[in-house]
Amino acid sequence: MGIFEGTHHFENPGSALLIYTKLYVLADRFDVQELKTFYFGKLKTLLKQRQVSETSFTPTMLMEAARYAIGNLPSLNEDLADYLLQYMTSTLPSIRHLPEFASLIREYPDVAIVLLRLTPHTLPAPRMSTINIHTWAQGNPKTPRGSIYWTKLNTAQLPLPSLALALTGIDADPADDLKLYTSYQWVEKHLNPTYNTIFDSGTTITHGAWCSWLEIPADHQVLRTGTYNMTEQLTKAGGPKLIPIQFPQPFVRNAKIVTFVNGIHFDKNYDWNVQTEAINATEKGFTLKLSTWADTIVLGLGVTWVAYPEGTPAITSGVVNTMQFRSWENPQQNNAWYKSFVGEAVFRTTPKIFLSLHACAFPCGQTFRLRTEVVEGSETNQYRFMWRANTWYGTKMYSTGLGYLAFDSNLEEDPSAGTPV
Repeated sequence: MGIFEGTHHFENPGSALLIYTKLYVLADRFDVQELKTFYFGKLKTLLKQRQVSETSFTPTMLMEAARYAIGNLPSLNEDLADYLLQYMTSTLPSIRHLPEFASLIREYPDVAIVLLRLTPHTLPAPRMSTINIHTWAQGNPKTPRGSIYWTKLNTAQLPLPSLALALTGIDADPADDLKLYTSYQWVEKHLNPTYNTIFDSGTTITHGAWCSWLEIPADHQVLRTGTYNMTEQLTKAGGPKLIPIQFPQPFVRNAKIVTFVNGIHFDKNYDWNVQTEAINATEKGFTLKLSTWADTIVLGLGVTWVAYPEGTPAITSGVVNTMQFRSWENPQQNNAWYKSFVGEAVFRTTPKIFLSLHACAFPCGQTFRLRTEVVEGSETNQYRFMWRANTWYGTKMYSTGLGYLAFDSNLEEDPSAGTPV
């Protein structure tokens, strides 16, 4: 009888998974290649059977086998370790909330790096688009019905995704104050997921408003988003606001965060200056810093943030500002410049770029007019992008800052634009 004939039959497939893993590790330790090949085949057969029958063994049993293999094999490139990691990416929705998974990632950070590189192509992709209203003929205070837009999501997006919304343009006359916020509201959450995008300008006369949205799938392992709404006054005399933000679950490495403005509320009698930024970032959270200068009185501010693990391939973020090529003392209406990706990220094709308001400095006593965008076409490619921040009809802009998030276009589905209702 050969040494493999009549090899073990297990009533419990979960026990078999761990025992085959231990036997593979033992064969590796004594460099018995024939045994390694045999038990690797056994393990692959067991995992393939589980894909047919979900009752074969539990996710916890899978995590136990993976921990033993990763902790006892010399490299993650070993056939068994590599196969288990690839298998784990296909089961992430069922294991990512397990304490055993969190413990594994904390103990073996290299595992997280491998999963991050494998995972994005197995998950629904982020989607993005731009929504705008333009009602300059009459000007609309508060939120008219024409400024509510809906977007119908594919049912494959269940569970409900997270949405990052931020302002990309404003055309408004302050009445009592200068105010414009954008937000969303779920209308249908089940069979046909649908949400309204809402622009709210209070008593401000709004001629036009623009925002961009980024839809992040619920199970996405790289991108996370959140919001903060400041309702108290912000002034230079009072100092910057420092708000601690904690992630629901920690990242595997320090986070990279980019901030955007989703709503502004200025006292109309003083200059309109504000800046948002993320500081003191760790894997667990960051500090949101909100500041202003000169005589500005900020009555309210809405901030959207997007975070991801630092060093993630094919994603980069940062800020650009008109003061990179001109002084605030020399305002001009048409502003365009390039941002290079060199040294930040390597893209195979032109990435998708989420660009929105991050900071601004405008004198009061005028119509607030601002339109920002990524310049499409040959000016934007895998090595750089061109951005634009313009005003018109005599509006003076001291400076404008924009946050950007660029990610591999292979992660992106076709954008779905909002439709008026």
